[in-house]
Amino acid sequence: MAEVYDTWHKARPKADEAECAEHKGKFRSAAHGKGKRWQVRWRDPKGIQRKENFDRRVDADARSAKVETDLNLGTYVDPSAGKVTLETFAKTWLESQTGDLGTIQAVELRIRLHVLPHLGSHQLRALRPSMLQAWVSGLEKDKLAASYVKVIFANLSGMLSAAVDDALIARNPCRAGSIRLPKDNRPRVQPWAPRRVLSVVSALPDAYACMAVIGAGCGLRQGEIFGLAVKDIDFLRGVVHVRRQIKHVSKQLVFALPKGQKERDVPLPSKVGEAIAAHLAARPARTVTLPWAVPDGKPVTADLLFTSRESKAVNRNYFNTYVWKPALAKAGVIETKPEGEKYGEARSDGMHALRHHYASVLLDAGESIKALSEYLGHSDPGFTLRTYTHLMPASEERTKKAVDRALTAAVDGLSSRTSRESAPVVPSAAA
Repeated sequence: MAEVYDTWHKARPKADEAECAEHKGKFRSAAHGKGKRWQVRWRDPKGIQRKENFDRRVDADARSAKVETDLNLGTYVDPSAGKVTLETFAKTWLESQTGDLGTIQAVELRIRLHVLPHLGSHQLRALRPSMLQAWVSGLEKDKLAASYVKVIFANLSGMLSAAVDDALIARNPCRAGSIRLPKDNRPRVQPWAPRRVLSVVSALPDAYACMAVIGAGCGLRQGEIFGLAVKDIDFLRGVVHVRRQIKHVSKQLVFALPKGQKERDVPLPSKVGEAIAAHLAARPARTVTLPWAVPDGKPVTADLLFTSRESKAVNRNYFNTYVWKPALAKAGVIETKPEGEKYGEARSDGMHALRHHYASVLLDAGESIKALSEYLGHSDPGFTLRTYTHLMPASEERTKKAVDRALTAAVDGLSSRTSRESAPVVPSAAA
């Protein structure tokens, strides 16, 4: 129960005490005129007495009512708990995270580079939506991509939601309706045409050309292609089992589950199967052992379709720099670099472009968004729709043909009836 006390006056004065000259009917206490007059007192859920002082009675009454309500509803938050700084809480929060180590490291990097330098010194209870809006605007001015700003903001929001759960703050300021995040200004996906895919396949070294065929024909991610093993290819049923990927964790290669932490099956077109069979006939799979998920994880062994010249797992950094980009240049996709210089960025023409080609082919053939989402390994079909909706063929002609097929008999019958009813009546000879 929360109560309001007048600290300037005694609740139980002695019989011979004189009244306060300033406040009629009151009796001065030793604290009269010192500090704030009104004090709210209550015991928190742990039984610890709390106090808060106010200059005005109306403010003290409002605070008392709020505390009383929060205690009754179980939503009470210790006013002193939010004094911890965001930087201090971030350290504790990051240390408590579980799951994919690579993902945790990426979150830590974003928090360290883009959140703490701007907001880390502030107490949790001092964070306000207006402050966060100014921070978001600053990230935009730093030329960070809108999609990246949203990811950083989501990481901060997740951290502050944990602070709410720990009763350090009453609400998450990131969820305020006044905060406006930048609109995603990424250009629409422009898939490669079949001719470009063919050019890149032809330009790749023989040991890696089949990678592009699998990317364009099955829609696998780069790390998933690197992690394909012989046992993952079911030639008889025409299925590719996507069971693992190769990724970097703490600068070391590891096997891990595909993105989204789940395996999936993808149809294996016969032509892609032929290419894989030819690849294996010329270059048998090689056994590679890597730790699972983390550098000190359990060793896992797989007979991989693709390996480096040293029969090791393919390193994406080496592959992209010394295999993929030279092939793009040879195919005329990007400019050839002057000798001694590095290739520039080619974000829209990375191996992910093969997935976009795969998606465009399936959508053009009438495949559903739901099926495409499953094949691509997207956790949300809505993301698939937002990414590729502009590639879906126009439906007007299909709609008209479908309705025509369904109603042909009905309309023909109606036309026949109408023609009979409207036919002129010919007088008989007897008339």
